[in-house]
Amino acid sequence: MGKHGLMREAPMVSVVIPTYNRKDMLKECLDSLFNQTYPKDKYEIIVVNDGSTDGTEEVLKEYAKKAPCAFKWFTQQNKGSYAARNLGIKNAKGEIICFTDDDCIADKRWLEELVKGFTDEGIGGVGGRIIAYNPRKIVEEYAKLDQEEAIKGKFYPSFLLTCNAAYRKDILENCGYFDPYFRSGGDVDMGIRVTWKGYKLKYAPDAIVYHKYRTTFMGFIKQRYAYGTGCSRLGKKYFHFPLLEIFILLIFKLGLNIILILKILGSKDKKKELSERFLNILSIFFYLIGIINGYLLQDYPKDKVVKDKIESLTLFKNKIRLGKRNDDKSIR
Repeated sequence: MGKHGLMREAPMVSVVIPTYNRKDMLKECLDSLFNQTYPKDKYEIIVVNDGSTDGTEEVLKEYAKKAPCAFKWFTQQNKGSYAARNLGIKNAKGEIICFTDDDCIADKRWLEELVKGFTDEGIGGVGGRIIAYNPRKIVEEYAKLDQEEAIKGKFYPSFLLTCNAAYRKDILENCGYFDPYFRSGGDVDMGIRVTWKGYKLKYAPDAIVYHKYRTTFMGFIKQRYAYGTGCSRLGKKYFHFPLLEIFILLIFKLGLNIILILKILGSKDKKKELSERFLNILSIFFYLIGIINGYLLQDYPKDKVVKDKIESLTLFKNKIRLGKRNDDKSIR
């Protein structure tokens, strides 16, 4: 980075990908990263194998031989994606660390567009647009709509989704890396800590990845449950995190969806709306179960609890209150 943070030449970038038992998806992800417009001598790819048992190591050996850029991988016991990302960060040479997941395919200009977002030193992280990859099943279509809503303003600029995000390495180090106690919700936690340090998070709509969403009801339910446990962990880590408000809002939304689904049952030609409301109910219900079980059954170290009042948490609470007022328009 040059004076005032403006980049006069392409900075060195490290792409970190955690992977676990998705070797076929990983191949497509790596193929897309090999095909980037960013200068090949200015980026490296780091894959962290989080204890896979499906032959991922053989895939990594194969791709190391044909990589057009620097390529390395590490293997650890299964500790979760955030612990895997930390291992990648610690072994990264880049001044900017870009993150994606093994179930994503990056647009060829992905790295170029993410890096362009770092226009000054006040920007700590940049997140791109996430597009559903060829959705065919109802749960994929639902996840697509859900994430589109998130990116339109519910979450940004509160945090960056780690399937399409970039941070300056020095900021990640200064924040103490991702919290390995999280299996879900660690991207929210990082957003809280980066903005707490006074940095801004920026949205770069032209930095695109195509995400393969869950295709089965069981996968969908497990994901929503995991989101709930991640939310409960945030509530345990941050004394002022609005966990109770989130819980009450979800109960409220669940009730509204149940009322609406009963109304829809009495009308004709409402199959699409009926299926969407049904998925809303499933999503909210298992998110709530995740919150309850996570809060009751999962511990968080008491010496790591943050009791400070953090501005981003206040903003997050205000968004929840705004969501309550707008529930006549959208009740996902």
